[in-house]
Amino acid sequence: MSGIEKTIHIIPLGHEIDRAVIPFNLTKADHVYILTGLKDTTSHVDMNEQQRYFTDAVKKKLEERGISVTCKHVNLFDLLDVMKAMAGIIIEERLKKNRIFVNMSAAGRLTSVAATLVGMAHNVQVYYVHADEYPDDKKTRKEHGLSICSNHEITQLINFKFVMPDPTGLAILLHLAQQKKKVRMRDILDIMWAKKIEGFEEKFKEMKPSKKRRSIESRQLMKLDKTILARLQRNDFITRTKEGRTTYVEITESGNYAAHISGMLP
Repeated sequence: MSGIEKTIHIIPLGHEIDRAVIPFNLTKADHVYILTGLKDTTSHVDMNEQQRYFTDAVKKKLEERGISVTCKHVNLFDLLDVMKAMAGIIIEERLKKNRIFVNMSAAGRLTSVAATLVGMAHNVQVYYVHADEYPDDKKTRKEHGLSICSNHEITQLINFKFVMPDPTGLAILLHLAQQKKKVRMRDILDIMWAKKIEGFEEKFKEMKPSKKRRSIESRQLMKLDKTILARLQRNDFITRTKEGRTTYVEITESGNYAAHISGMLP
């Protein structure tokens, strides 16, 4: 039924069952996204078979509870890939006015970090399912996964405030993240023109050489450098270097994280 808020959970899933399923003994959900690290490579055949087992087991248990499930294949060993996939889901579901939760406890440590960062950056509820004990035999592990959660204890994490770039700064970071190399500051003006940013309305490249053209070019480059790029560098999203008379802009690791967390990378 359109217009009715739905409850959505996102679960990056490793070799767990209880930690993915137990929350739904206490609460209802309409849809669950399982992010699974299944790979079709000969070097990970055994891991694939195990992961497929846990993915299928969790999916079956959720569907038995009347919850629809979508499995998305993501490289759970790649922090940025997990961030990008999760943020994309959050953006999509938020546009539908749905309520979103993130389970950060059903996969490995690296994936848990990614899940927590994305959830907090988008201000959705992140939760942790506590383990009471750990199985020491194969049969129990197949029944519960790597954790046994008999007490149904769940902690909802408090969201920290993330400093994300404004829309103009984010547009620049998205461009730099896709380029994967340093770019000339002058070339970033193309983004300003495409986005119709205030102060960058005139495309001086389309004007004939003149004093007016040089004046507009100088003014726009100064505004870009002293305000927009300076703010991004203060927040450690980019670096600026000069080679001769040319200024180059390069994305930092923090900037790359922000681009992937945004959910707007293609």
